[in-house]
Amino acid sequence: MRPPSIAYPVLIADIGGTNCRVSLVVDPEGPHRPLARIGTGSYPTPEAAFAAVLATVPDKPRSAVLAVAGPIEGRQAQLTNAVWHLDGPRIAGALDLTQGLMVNDFEALSASLPVLVPGDLATLVEGAPEPEGVRLVLGPGTGFGAAALLMRGERGMLVATEAGHIGIGPEDQAEQRLWPALSEGSLRLTVEHLLSGDGLVRLHRAVARTSGLLEADVAAADISRLAHDGDPAALMTVVCFWRLLARVAGDLALVFKATGGVFIAGGIAPHLLPLADRAAIRAAFALKPPMEDLAARFALHVVTATDAAEQGLTAIAANLHRFGLDDPKRLWFG
Repeated sequence: MRPPSIAYPVLIADIGGTNCRVSLVVDPEGPHRPLARIGTGSYPTPEAAFAAVLATVPDKPRSAVLAVAGPIEGRQAQLTNAVWHLDGPRIAGALDLTQGLMVNDFEALSASLPVLVPGDLATLVEGAPEPEGVRLVLGPGTGFGAAALLMRGERGMLVATEAGHIGIGPEDQAEQRLWPALSEGSLRLTVEHLLSGDGLVRLHRAVARTSGLLEADVAAADISRLAHDGDPAALMTVVCFWRLLARVAGDLALVFKATGGVFIAGGIAPHLLPLADRAAIRAAFALKPPMEDLAARFALHVVTATDAAEQGLTAIAANLHRFGLDDPKRLWFG
């Protein structure tokens, strides 16, 4: 039996908690063509948003492959940090599509790993990666996501997770000083609480309070700008952020035994990359007693390509079978 395939042209969309980026792929050998970037929730429903974008596009899509920042339940998904609910068959009917597929946004990012080029990455830790080792992609944005890619020859499998919602605690004296301010009002601190856009704000507030710096609350984007300008509280916040991110990346690398490498994606890390203390990051990433020998094999990279999710969606559309996504229970039809 011939494996299922996607009909072209294909509408692809990276739907996050803040922004939705929409592109079109005209044929299996071609790149994605960006159409629009809109605010998630700027339209009442996702199908209304797609219809508005496609109204002036001459090449009407026949299918859709959508990346959603939230858990996928069969043919439906609810954004974790926004109000849109996505129903695959309803979208197909509204846009007159023959078929489609929804994946978690970090599944899309993990599917990009085989097609990213060296210029799309910045390496923080060289490690000793294995060609067919598990590759792990994770990262902070509006929320925090993670997914793994396991390849065996030309056949692979994507593993979505909800790793952003695992708990996190202090590991050294500096973090112990911060933790009362970080955890104020929370019964349980999660990775997403600290390593997301809101997490950066929470870290900044705690750093300012514990350092005696009376600074007004600022947005995550302001913290990045202030840190680049040399603001003390913002710089200390970025140092804490990178150490925590590296620690979590190393912990998740152990969970998945990610000997193929760990890749930090999302909108925040690339902006803070010039401020990264690479020695401190290497130490936090690899200091995993009693598993230091294994942790020393893990490589750590930052994905600097701004269209990595779209590259992953394009790769998925071209070959569902390669990523284990030729599952009739996940494909949907108009």
